[in-house]
Order: sequence, then C-alpha cells, then structure tokens
Amino acid sequence: MQTTIDTDFRLELVQTLALSTERRAEGIAISSSGRTMAIATADADTVLLYRRRAGGAFGPEPCGILCGPESRLSYPHDVSFAPTSGGELLAVAQRRGSIAIFRDDGLTGSFGPEPAFVISGAGSRLDFSDGVAFVPPLNDHLAACNLKSATISFYRKRSDSPLAFDSSPCFEIWQGLAEPDGLAFSPSGEWLAVANHGNHSVSMFQRRNRVASPDKFRFGPAPSVIIADPGFRHPHSVAFSEADHLVVTNAGANCFSVFAPTKVDGRTQWSRLPDGEQVVGSESGFRAVNAANTMEGGPKGIAIHRDTLAVCSPQHGVLLYSVSL
Repeated sequence: MQTTIDTDFRLELVQTLALSTERRAEGIAISSSGRTMAIATADADTVLLYRRRAGGAFGPEPCGILCGPESRLSYPHDVSFAPTSGGELLAVAQRRGSIAIFRDDGLTGSFGPEPAFVISGAGSRLDFSDGVAFVPPLNDHLAACNLKSATISFYRKRSDSPLAFDSSPCFEIWQGLAEPDGLAFSPSGEWLAVANHGNHSVSMFQRRNRVASPDKFRFGPAPSVIIADPGFRHPHSVAFSEADHLVVTNAGANCFSVFAPTKVDGRTQWSRLPDGEQVVGSESGFRAVNAANTMEGGPKGIAIHRDTLAVCSPQHGVLLYSVSL
C-alpha cells in the first residue's frame, strides 16, 4: 500500500520485522552506509543489529546482539550511528544516565561486545537520557536529551581519540523543553528537532553558525519554532529526510506525522499542522493498548536513511517503508 503525504513524500510499506514480546523496541537507527540497522530494546537491556541484504531488505534475524554485563547496557532507549575512520560508531542512550559508544571492526561491520567509550557519572549531567544523536555534518559532537531535567546536553569529541568524548557537556539547552523524549538533526546540521513528550509539541532550534568550532558551536538558546499540532499525543521520536521533511512519531496515537519544509523570505519553516499522517496498525489493536495507558500503543523510534524510513514499537516490531522524494 502506498500513501502520498504530499507531492514530494510518498510512502510504501515494504517489510516488517517481528520482535519477541519481551523485547520492548524504543529506538532505531540506520548506519550512514545503510548497511546496518540498530534497535534499542529497553526491557531486555539489549541492542539488536540487522544487516541489509543484496536485494535491499534487512535479514529477518539479528546479525549481532549487544547485551550482558560486558555491554554495560541498562534500559537502552535510543541509538545513533556516525561514520568514523574505517567504519562506524554506534551511540546508545540509556535511562540510567549514560551513553555507551561502540565501534565496528571495520571489516565485517560487527560491533561489540564491549563499548569503546562511555559517557557517565555526575559530571555528565545525563538523567533519564531517552534520545541520542551525532551532530552533522562533522559528527564531532554528540547530543542527548534528558527527560527528567528537561535539557539537551552536547558533548565534544576529544582531539586525542576518534572514539572519546568529553565527560561533561560543553553546553546545554534549557528553554522550550518539556520531558524531551527524542531528538534529531537535519542533514546539514542547521536544525535540531526535539520531541516533547510532556506537552505534546516539537521544539525546533536553529544552529547559530553552520561550521562547528570549539568556541562557537551552539543551538538556540530558545526554539525558533514550536510545533504544537493538536493531533500530537506524547511525541516520542523525530527524524529528517534528506529534503528536510520532519517526521514525528506519537507514542499515544496510532500514527506518525510528516511536516514538509517551506521557504519563507529565504528561511526554512515547517507548518504548524502536518501535511499528512501514516497509520501504523489496526485501530482495534491500538485502542486495546492505549485504553490501559494513554502514553502507549503508538509508534516510537524512527529513522530515515535516503529512501528508507524505519519505525519501531513494542506492539508492531519494525516497519520499513520505501520513501519516494
């Protein structure tokens, strides 16, 4: 089935991946090469890794699993990839207040079993860290959203190692946030979108300068735009397409929403209402879960890589769409 959101954004469901009931899928990411997909399953303290096959589909079973004491994972809630010399980095945000960073072997694309670096401790200011993302285009900063403290923390990559980041944030965003649950950057790195679980909105922050430097790298401090769509129900995660479409999942609604970018006086803007919505499951199945908990039943993690959009949730596993731009 194909769904047309607008004339530039068309979706077609092409694959589903089932997950066992004890694996609560919360976050998802696709590597910069498009070869690997990672899924954070919070209740199982596990990150599942899937490999893309020659025909474009992902294998039905994980090609790797990060778990156990050596992984140092505890309630992983989100994941993010970034290219590095000879391979990929995988950052995993955890509600217990830490970010584990894994590196693949550069040959087979395998990760683990131990993280190469961990950001944690009181100085990290991580608190219920539900979202994580490398900051494009240089990927020399890592950002995390903290649901309890309602902050976004940024960590600078250290010059002495391609794997190490500062253990304390170089700056934080405090304004215009309400229980931030997910975050994403536009491909150019100019825009930061944050899903506010607490007040049913998305805050959009613009970068102050487009080329990162140690003394000038900043977003905000206040949102440039706040999208408060009446249809939002506990926004969970956000993602940008290559053409800067903003996609927002609703943990408490049976759909994700798409907002198309427009130019106003030379500046990029997004409408306050969605250009379209994509239903992800049966209404009866959604209501059976949502009736018991109004913050559950809908899609959660979301990732976009070129013409692939991936959504995950505890109820539906993983849904993969082909995107026509």
